[in-house]
Amino acid sequence: MYHHIALHELILAIVIVLILVLLLIITVLGYSFYSYRILHNKQSWREIIEYKIMETIVGNDDRSDSDKEFAEHLKEPSFRALFLDVLVDSDRKFSGAAKQSINRLFRDFELEDEAWRKLRHRSGYLVAGGVQELAAMNVEAAIPEIMEKLNDPRTAVYQEAQYAIVSFKGYEGLGFLDHFNKPLSDWQQLRLLYSIHDIPEQADLQVKDWIHSKNDSVVIFTLRLIRKFRLMTLYTLVFSLLEHPSINVRVQAVRTLQAIENSETIQQFIQGFDLQPLAVQNEMLKAMKMIKSKESEHFLKELLWNHSPVSIKISAAEVLVVLGEEHYLREISQDGDTYDELKQIIKHALQEKKC
Repeated sequence: MYHHIALHELILAIVIVLILVLLLIITVLGYSFYSYRILHNKQSWREIIEYKIMETIVGNDDRSDSDKEFAEHLKEPSFRALFLDVLVDSDRKFSGAAKQSINRLFRDFELEDEAWRKLRHRSGYLVAGGVQELAAMNVEAAIPEIMEKLNDPRTAVYQEAQYAIVSFKGYEGLGFLDHFNKPLSDWQQLRLLYSIHDIPEQADLQVKDWIHSKNDSVVIFTLRLIRKFRLMTLYTLVFSLLEHPSINVRVQAVRTLQAIENSETIQQFIQGFDLQPLAVQNEMLKAMKMIKSKESEHFLKELLWNHSPVSIKISAAEVLVVLGEEHYLREISQDGDTYDELKQIIKHALQEKKC
């Protein structure tokens, strides 16, 4: 009797396990089919959307039956979301008449209301998307609310707000840097720089404030700004940053000094070379390579013979090649007294020249 009950329970347990496995298989297959369908739809939808944008830009859109058919697709929330994403992405790639055509699509299909809803949503991801879309549509009425997002604690939100305000206002939109105390990523810096096409003549005073910021990433961004617009009058201030506590700031300062160089730059690099850490020294040698000044030859030859770090010797040899000192380098590489490591360094530098 006992064995009969145990066998019955075992069979029941096996049946239950089989049912659970079957349910799991059905769930996995159902999810896979759903995912495939979504992916397939997105691929076909993207083709429809991109074709619509292309036809609008080139002016071949008949704007009647095609609009009605497209409007039907827009009733699907996933299609509408994808349409907004592709429009925002396209808006960044085009300018002039093409950009205006894309903005017209935003208006024609009444997407502005959806962007406003996103801006006022609780989800940081949606808020950032709303900022993006309103900026792409050039909705200036959104500027006050986007300005409020500059102080949002969520990174994605305040970064999109920064980019949007600079897109709207240009250089003036950088005012948030006055009190910005969070990291400004390299990618975000490049986005902001790309959006600034000119700066006012009186910008020097504000730039000087930013260059004294306690936020290293703001200082680095300011150096990139100086570099982009060749703000020569700030040379002395940039040079003073070679004593900054941050090595990254010093490296960017060297790059900026090279971009706004004057007759004293090479000698200043030479005189301060030994006081700098290795990363900054290498950056100085890269700058000398770009400047191509003959007055650095003697200094470079000394580095080649006497400076211990291999990376410095390699960089010095490469600069000498750029300065036309291949004959000198070949001579010492063929000298029997030259040690093997230096011969290899010179060989490497001469091969780089050929490449």
